[in-house]
Amino acid sequence: MINGIKPTITTTTKLGIKPTSFGGAMLKFCDKLEENCQPQINKFNHMKSVKFMPSGGVKYIKVKYYLDKIETDYETGEKKTITDTKGSIHCFVEKTTGDIFKPAGWKAPYTKGKNCVRGNIYDASTFEKTDLHGGWLYAR
Repeated sequence: MINGIKPTITTTTKLGIKPTSFGGAMLKFCDKLEENCQPQINKFNHMKSVKFMPSGGVKYIKVKYYLDKIETDYETGEKKTITDTKGSIHCFVEKTTGDIFKPAGWKAPYTKGKNCVRGNIYDASTFEKTDLHGGWLYAR
């Protein structure tokens, strides 16, 4: 306490990292997810690319992934790219703190228990070993 003023402790202060905006941290998080998933996508002939995007929410933001698949007509040998428009849920991010949660379903994150928080978007070390389908979100 300095001169009777108590400092406010934020999530970035607790983690000891440089504060950034929520939007910037979310874009960095989505870019890191895409970067880490690309080697898995390259292993398969039926997948072309993946795109991670935040999608709405009042308290929790959904992070969805959209796959571009390659469909081959084996009679003619013609290949078509099919773009996913609905997406699949990868994880949820809390707006106020930036905490990452695994999904309990399509609409809500899993928030029960002591270890429900799987990481934070402000701390890049928490999501270094991500994968396409969210296996990194489950406790070991």
